[in-house]
Amino acid sequence: MRRMLCTLTLFLAVLTLIASPALAEISFFGTAKVKPTYYSNFDFNDDKDDGPIVNEGGLTKGEHVRAEVRLGWKASGDKWKVKMIAEGDIIMEKDTVDRSFYVGAEKEGQPNTGGEFGIERAEFTYSFLPQLELETGWDIRFLDIQTGGLLYGDDHPFLGFRGKLSRQTRYEVLYLPIQNRVNFVTNPPVGGSADSADWRVYSAKLSQSFGQPSEQLPASPFYANRDFGLTLSPIYAFSDNRARDAQIHYYGLEATGQVGPVKPYFEILRADGDFDNGRDISSWAMFAGAEVPVCKAFNPYVAFRFTQGDDDDTDDDVEGWVGITDIGRFTGLMGMDGNILGEDLAQSYGATLYSYSPGRFYNVNSNLKDAAYQKNIYGGISNASSGNNPGQKLFAIGARGDLSGLVDNLLYKTQAFFIWYDNTDNLINVKDSNKDVDDYAGTTFDLQLLYALSKNFSVDYIFSAFVPGDGIEDQVDADDTAMVNMLTLAWSY
Repeated sequence: MRRMLCTLTLFLAVLTLIASPALAEISFFGTAKVKPTYYSNFDFNDDKDDGPIVNEGGLTKGEHVRAEVRLGWKASGDKWKVKMIAEGDIIMEKDTVDRSFYVGAEKEGQPNTGGEFGIERAEFTYSFLPQLELETGWDIRFLDIQTGGLLYGDDHPFLGFRGKLSRQTRYEVLYLPIQNRVNFVTNPPVGGSADSADWRVYSAKLSQSFGQPSEQLPASPFYANRDFGLTLSPIYAFSDNRARDAQIHYYGLEATGQVGPVKPYFEILRADGDFDNGRDISSWAMFAGAEVPVCKAFNPYVAFRFTQGDDDDTDDDVEGWVGITDIGRFTGLMGMDGNILGEDLAQSYGATLYSYSPGRFYNVNSNLKDAAYQKNIYGGISNASSGNNPGQKLFAIGARGDLSGLVDNLLYKTQAFFIWYDNTDNLINVKDSNKDVDDYAGTTFDLQLLYALSKNFSVDYIFSAFVPGDGIEDQVDADDTAMVNMLTLAWSY
């Protein structure tokens, strides 16, 4: 009887395997990065200690070592794909490495803002048709990271559709529940609705390509081996920011491509909305740049980045540019993962982690400012940027290339930013309150060298400096150069 049962069980198992769909093949991948780093003078004052600086690993300052460890896996079928990446991003010390310091705890009066090991990114897709693909998860999504990164790019949760309407036409629509909280203790919260702490974003982007292969262009050395084509992308986003009592419509146009030897980058954006208290939100921003690939070792570029500033923090017109997030640090032309302008400069220049714009200028000498400087806050990283910010005019020059002709597998990028405030009427001159703040904020310089010892291991070094201009010196009464020295030892598989 036992033998018969075993035989029957085996038979049923074989039938089940035959009848079941084929199991998906799962592949694993990962990266491990160790980043010895030194921050100095993020307050532009060598005579006192910097305030806490936040990066991906948590709160830190001065000399520290950060580790970013990722383990990913993915599977796919004819119409579906699944990808997940688990990550631990920590400042390397006993408390974090031993996991003895958790979210909600405090150490030396500061909360832990580092990342526990868990699913950092996830993406799930199903293609009903080439024109209709379902996408959801919490992975990187963006609206303008290919140009100036002025509006949105981040790994918030998303649910949406995308597709290819023709060979040259694509679209994507997204619902981003950035913050979706309910106070279960007092539900609905006293003085507000059940969704008064929510922040939801709805977006749509259409990408239309124009162009033809280079062999169809007139025979000319100017066009040799070049593609000619442009992609124009109308953008719309609606930010329903209940947490800040603000609703904002964003309209924009993005353009990328290649015209002969030149790669152009352009975007223009308009914000139009209001606060529940009646204040009007009206602002605009733009980005323009061009790169010329002269040769493998030398690809120079120039760029201009503009965000409108507010001229009066006491009126009902809120005119300082605030995007959903500012993702300048990871943009294609000017971005650099670790340069000083993309680090946390909230205590001095007002730009937060990843952001190139001074959206949190009100943190500068906040003890000298009254409550008027803390209003009109909405959007940006952590939903904490101010519509009264001074804006920015940034001119950039730079170059990147492959130096394998000199040293095998050596890449570089170098750039300089010249930064002016768009409007300084809301800024305070602490050296002389009767004088306006100068509009020149300062100059940054970045140098990145990356040497790949193998396809699985590389060494990356970044030196980055911010030399404050008279505009910053007027506000903080200090003029010492802020610097970042960062070494990245990276393993990938």
